[in-house]
Amino acid sequence: MNIWTIMTNELRRLLRSRTWLLNMILLPIVLIFLLGASLSGVIGAGSPETVNPVKVAIVNAAGQAPAHSAMLEAFVKSDEVKSFIIPVEVQDRGEAESGLRTGKYGYAVIVPQEFDRDIQSGVHAELEFILGKNHSDNTAAGAMFDNFLSEINYKQAAALTLGPEALASVRPVLTEQPAVQLGNLNNGGKDYTASQFYAASMLLMFLLYSGLTVTGSLFSERENHTLFRISSMPVKGSELFIGKMLGVGLLTGVQCAAIIIFTDVLFGVYWGNRPWLLMLFCLLMIIASMMLSILACMFSQTSATATSIVNVLTVAMTFMSGGMLPLPDSWVNSVGAFTINHWELQAIIKMMLHSGFEQILPNLLVMSAICIVLISGVVFTYRKVGYR
Repeated sequence: MNIWTIMTNELRRLLRSRTWLLNMILLPIVLIFLLGASLSGVIGAGSPETVNPVKVAIVNAAGQAPAHSAMLEAFVKSDEVKSFIIPVEVQDRGEAESGLRTGKYGYAVIVPQEFDRDIQSGVHAELEFILGKNHSDNTAAGAMFDNFLSEINYKQAAALTLGPEALASVRPVLTEQPAVQLGNLNNGGKDYTASQFYAASMLLMFLLYSGLTVTGSLFSERENHTLFRISSMPVKGSELFIGKMLGVGLLTGVQCAAIIIFTDVLFGVYWGNRPWLLMLFCLLMIIASMMLSILACMFSQTSATATSIVNVLTVAMTFMSGGMLPLPDSWVNSVGAFTINHWELQAIIKMMLHSGFEQILPNLLVMSAICIVLISGVVFTYRKVGYR
């Protein structure tokens, strides 16, 4: 009964605060709108990147008299390949290598002498490739020619094993799929926008900032000289402590739901297809935020000190996780992995992209472990320090 009374009183006190309503609900919604609108071209998975045509130097017969390969010539001039490859015939290997060094060509292919005749006689199809300076050009051209060789060797194996008549049935199957197809991997056909990214990032940042409410609530009783009067009543310190935590936690849950609903209705932010899992991650974030703030309060002598600690932790973890501005993946996946925001933000982005549960499970396990450690730290510290 005491816990319920204290929790209700805490809710009433916070709901009467216009400053809390403006800072914790209206401010994040405005920030999400401004950041999503101004950085729409910087953040997000976006559409598949275009591949610029690659100039490919083709050396026939390794510098001997030209003996053009009809198969290769038909391949590079086909409609689906000529958008990605610009073939340039050169006299010898030295000219091709010189062009690669100067950047004139992005890739080079050395065609063996009598390439077509060897294939027709049953020899395994092989070409020699020389890489250029640009990694993207190497990847694009390499994929093209690898596909070309794979198709030839597949047909050759089918003809040798099943006879020439097998090619008639193999050919339609091979031509059903294009040689090259652009797309995004591992996102279930979904892309995330700047509004989605900053909605998730600002939600997590303000859930951490909700720890300031915990700080103010815990220190208010002492600064207002009401803690001693409450202690003189038949109210245990643990009941007062738990009641305040439940009140702040419930209101933080309302704040979280309001941000999600308003961004969905007003800005069309899509939060994924797993609402219950999203709620679970938000609950874990609320628990982690409250526990961090409680620890800051227990190790601080004044409200100003505890508030400064919570502010520094919130800004630092949001920045290191890449929630404020795009950071290199090497930084986010190394230094950022030591922050709570990293595991939460990556999980929410994965839900937005319809990733499988097995990809989100590691984030869930890490967040659960963090919450258990923080709760254990609070329980241990409370037994030593108490609520004074």
